[in-house]
Amino acid sequence: MKDYKRKTALQFYCVLLACFLTSGCDFLFDKAHGYRGPIVVTIETEDGSVPEFPFLIESGYSESCGHSSCGIEFGYKYFKTAYANEPITFPRERLDLLQPNAYASIEFTVTHPNYHQGGFPRSFGPTDADDPIHITFTVKPFAEQMNKVAGWAEQGKVMMQNAVPDSNEHFNGKMQLWQERFNLGATITRHITVIKTMYLPHFSKRMQQRVIEKYQPIFRAWYYGVPETDCWNKMTCQEHILKPREAEYEGL
Repeated sequence: MKDYKRKTALQFYCVLLACFLTSGCDFLFDKAHGYRGPIVVTIETEDGSVPEFPFLIESGYSESCGHSSCGIEFGYKYFKTAYANEPITFPRERLDLLQPNAYASIEFTVTHPNYHQGGFPRSFGPTDADDPIHITFTVKPFAEQMNKVAGWAEQGKVMMQNAVPDSNEHFNGKMQLWQERFNLGATITRHITVIKTMYLPHFSKRMQQRVIEKYQPIFRAWYYGVPETDCWNKMTCQEHILKPREAEYEGL
């Protein structure tokens, strides 16, 4: 009987040693091997509306470098689509962490034609396999973002009007007006490019056509509604913000 117990104990420790050497028994040491998830994501809109088309949600884990993130993604790379208020589950996955029990930084990027693209970084500690993590992200309408940047430009204009000509305040207001008008045009152009190159390719041809039919006229109005400002040369920036766009709208 004692020999049997010794044999059983020896077999157990052999299996245990094999697990350590080969990492083949992750289920025995779940928390110590960098597992994160499942993560249940829900997208809410700031204005409370439920858009016709789904959101594209991209996830990515990046390892930390020194005092800040390297910005290089090492894993947990998924693209998923979900409608507003509809939970979508990102799977449980083992991440290659420098320290197995450390918090892992995962960023979720949310994209939609009618909403400002947002990045939502979150830190996740190790969790049990059957313990999902629920998180909610709130996105802002893109028109609200445009109004915010336009407001910064208007602040510069007001600063100019209230300042003595040739004063530092007058100059600073002028620079703010020009720069924010440039930023407004660049923000719109970037949004159109993101939807065209990142959002649309993840959907069927039929869905792409529906999105294009709805947002093509909206994007065109946004594009031509802001001058084609180029502020790299401060001497000509003012001239540009007073002219209509010269570059033709390429569309979706």
